[in-house]
Amino acid sequence: MKFSYNWLKSYIPKLPKPAKLAEVLSMRAFEVESIEKHGKDFVLDVKILPNRMADASGHRGLAREIAAILGVSIKDAPLKLKESQVRTRDILKIEVKTPLCPRYTARVIRGVKVKESPKWLKDRLLVCGIRSINNIVDATNYVMLDTGQPLHAFDLKKIASSKIVVRMARDGEKIHALDDVTYALSKSMMVIADSERPLAIAGIKGGASAEISASTRDIVLEAATFDGPTIRMTSQSIKLKTDASARFSVGMDPNLTSEAMERVAVLIADIAGGEVLKIPIDIYPKRRVPARILVRTDYVRSVLGEDIKDTEMLSILKRLGFEVKLTRSVMTVLVPTYRVDVQLEEDVVEEVGRIYGFEHIVAKHPLGELVPPEIELAHTWMDETKDIIAGLGFEEAYNYSFIGESEIAVYNESSEKYLELENPTRREFAYLRRYLLPGLLHNVRENLKHEPTVRVFEMGRTYHPASAKDGYMETNNLGLVMAERSSAKDANLFYELKGVLATYFERMGVEVWFDEVEAMDAHAPYHPFRRAAIRAGEELVGVLGEVHPVVREELGVKAMVAAAEIDFDKLANYISKEKEFAVISKYPSVMRDLAILVPLDVRVEEVTDVIENTGGKLLVDSDLFDIYEGSELPDGKQSLAFHLVFQSPDRTLKDTEVDTIMNSITQALEANLEWEVRK
Repeated sequence: MKFSYNWLKSYIPKLPKPAKLAEVLSMRAFEVESIEKHGKDFVLDVKILPNRMADASGHRGLAREIAAILGVSIKDAPLKLKESQVRTRDILKIEVKTPLCPRYTARVIRGVKVKESPKWLKDRLLVCGIRSINNIVDATNYVMLDTGQPLHAFDLKKIASSKIVVRMARDGEKIHALDDVTYALSKSMMVIADSERPLAIAGIKGGASAEISASTRDIVLEAATFDGPTIRMTSQSIKLKTDASARFSVGMDPNLTSEAMERVAVLIADIAGGEVLKIPIDIYPKRRVPARILVRTDYVRSVLGEDIKDTEMLSILKRLGFEVKLTRSVMTVLVPTYRVDVQLEEDVVEEVGRIYGFEHIVAKHPLGELVPPEIELAHTWMDETKDIIAGLGFEEAYNYSFIGESEIAVYNESSEKYLELENPTRREFAYLRRYLLPGLLHNVRENLKHEPTVRVFEMGRTYHPASAKDGYMETNNLGLVMAERSSAKDANLFYELKGVLATYFERMGVEVWFDEVEAMDAHAPYHPFRRAAIRAGEELVGVLGEVHPVVREELGVKAMVAAAEIDFDKLANYISKEKEFAVISKYPSVMRDLAILVPLDVRVEEVTDVIENTGGKLLVDSDLFDIYEGSELPDGKQSLAFHLVFQSPDRTLKDTEVDTIMNSITQALEANLEWEVRK
């Protein structure tokens, strides 16, 4: 926005040089983008922010801002307007039919002489980028550049019935504007009209039907305030942006119209003569009053980090035009209505800070007690869980929390056990999940199309109906799935996942044990003979199992799948990060293999318990590495193969010692008549 340096200087005689003024404005108020010499004047291109249009889009407002920064007063002569005895309302009628025009002010001047403007007026307009038209139009533009308030002048004789109506346009209505373009209007647009046709597009452009011409003798002056969003949308719709629309689009102060009206009337009477009718018509049903804000002086100092005295704060605010009263370290601030950007205590603090000068505020380290937040162990353990599982060869998945009835069928459950959404985007997302397995099986199905082996896990929330206040309960679950397209590892997939879980539990410091699953229906997706309950203490914390072939077939998963799902919230109660360390033996270990035939219904834990209890302290590890079922074995039997590792902390073991222990283990195993150690 262009401003004349000489014009500003008429308000502040001791104005700094243009370069210095630009520096002051850029530091304290608005950025000055350029300075150009224009004859004996300078043009400052100032970037006025949208929220400051109401008070700083005119020379008078910018001068007020500069005066506040410099701590000086504005030179301003009082207005002297000579009015006739005839009232404006005796000649002109105004009707406002829309609330989108908060204030409309009009005045009549009769007997003007339309002619060329004086040189000083044309020069000031030219400096600001506006061409001269005639003395009446130039006067309205000049006052707009001075006060920021757009104005318009109509030829009174061209207004039908001498009545102006502010209304919304009618669909299909058209107006031929002053730019010689005809615009099609719609009912969302506001117009200034007479009894027959639109005279102007409100807040944007005047119409040619009532324009000021050389033959004009009686004029109507308009100063109004219009709804910003309406003007902005109209401007965009008709693709026309003007100086007036730029101001009205962001909102203007309705209290400015009376001042602008008086100033333009004085100017026109001076340069065009005429009789100024007294008492302008002013339709202003809801008057805007100054905002009242309580500001704590201690709060100002705290936010700015500077020990500014109370008297300095009062001085700054009064220079900006604020009314201030200080009572016991609390300022009662009345904000001028033209400062539409100041609404909160923090806004007032900012005003004090920028006029005081942010460059004067010394940088200081904040003082105060730094209290570290309490560590949320559950979140820490979740992150650690993800790192451990990913380190064991699994990829993390993120699935939707929404499922459909087809996924619910995986658990052979009724949908009544699930929380149903009131307005789902589609039926496949009608319920909130209770388990992670359906989503993970979907991941497996899609990834097996590209890879022969899939290892995925998810840490996510599940949702359950409950009698709580909200009617539901959320839990954090951990789900893991392993799938193998090849049949070579089919028999071991369940135990391989069990080994992964054992490693995870060990690293998290959780003591768990695997038990038989009692409730068949609660774990329907799992194979009835290859599944296990995961317990910590006496509490069920999860389930591990091979996915039932029927479930895999229904979901289109063409591979063996082992899965586990753990209630992480329950598991977290048993996590212990206390570590026990043992000295690593410097002596070599001895490894032996052992295979045993046992009935199919024997759990591996039963066998490992016997081996480890009999092996004693020298048996440091036992690892199941193979499970075999085949026609070569007796009916109802399976072969379990173990790696056994022996090691002493203080000597090298002899083969005879290890043989003795192996014989003891064999005897202990074969004490069960249905068990047979394979030779």
